[in-house]
Amino acid sequence: MLNNRNILCISGTEWNGNYIKAVVELMKVLSAQNNILFVENAYTYKDAIAGVSDKDKIDFARAFGLKSRLRTIATDNGGTVNILFPPLVFPVNFLPNGALYKSLLTFNAWLLRRSVKKALKKLNMQTGLINFTSFNPGMGLMTGRTFNEKTLIYHCYDEIKGAPYWLSKHGLRLEAGFMKMVDAVIVTSQGLYDSKKDFCKQCFIVKNAVKVDLFKKGFNQSPNPGKKVVGYVGTVDDRSDYDLLHHLFTNMPDAEFVFVGRILSERAKDILSRYPNVKIEGPKMPEQLPPYLQTFSVGIIPFVKDDFTKGIYPMKINEYLAAGLPVVSTAFGDIADFAGLIKITDDKETFLQYVLSEMAGDTPEKRTARLKTAENNTWDKRAEELSNVIEQVEKGLK
Repeated sequence: MLNNRNILCISGTEWNGNYIKAVVELMKVLSAQNNILFVENAYTYKDAIAGVSDKDKIDFARAFGLKSRLRTIATDNGGTVNILFPPLVFPVNFLPNGALYKSLLTFNAWLLRRSVKKALKKLNMQTGLINFTSFNPGMGLMTGRTFNEKTLIYHCYDEIKGAPYWLSKHGLRLEAGFMKMVDAVIVTSQGLYDSKKDFCKQCFIVKNAVKVDLFKKGFNQSPNPGKKVVGYVGTVDDRSDYDLLHHLFTNMPDAEFVFVGRILSERAKDILSRYPNVKIEGPKMPEQLPPYLQTFSVGIIPFVKDDFTKGIYPMKINEYLAAGLPVVSTAFGDIADFAGLIKITDDKETFLQYVLSEMAGDTPEKRTARLKTAENNTWDKRAEELSNVIEQVEKGLK
């Protein structure tokens, strides 16, 4: 495990939020033995204006520099993480790739670079620095190699060509440039590895994991008798196969289908709202999820199969398994790790039959076996794998 190192994490997301983030969980584990500066994704002036009616989203005092942008928090495992709220930046993604776009992107990067350098100096974190840029290739490309870092890593946990924010204009180009710059790319799935390996010096897989201690609070030794509940935990968006879901909803009228998670597609919400046996619970904090899992009879992953989903290693598989639940999934990507433990099919009729048979044939022994599998996929183990990769990369730099 990395020990007594200075790690700069320029993230494409914020630290807090109502869903679990791989980069946050990895930094929590690493914080026990290392110095961490976690740089949250910069908000734009447009975000600030839109957030006036929802002040929980943006800390306006920090956004405008009226109080320190730097705060230190304790993590669950006895470490601490320094979190930097960077200055507001100009929105640029809607612009075409031209002089104005490049000028504003350069200015945004200058703002971020200045803020990060100031924080690194204040924290005395300038020596032997690991720059771990997580799914923020634009800022990675514009600021990488400017912090006198020893090692530059790109952490890619989604297929960027399928991410709506980046897809519209600049993402693929920026990511391609950044991958040429970095010492290594670390991805979370075989699909992403196949997509990125030919465009960088070296590529490694460190898969997602599960907060076992949290999700096994939803573990029931025996299946719940009575009403059957088919559950989904995760983002409600256009990744799901709604034709398949329609087949489930209409052929299991006595079952309840519960969707828990962020709603990123009004179209998806509208479709789900049409069915009387579907409940849309919306986003919940991670600590609120185990009680839902306790009521589920089976967990489903009904993703379509496309260029975006083939790069996904969904956290929800291990979250379901930690709660002892049977899992039925489409064959959206490489989930061979779970062959024999979960049911996988793209055929809607077979999917339906799998859901029914998994609920009917569930046993305490099967539930215990599922939990044991999840216990082998913890964030502690993934942080160890990540540490080994970085140490391997650094040996090659000497």
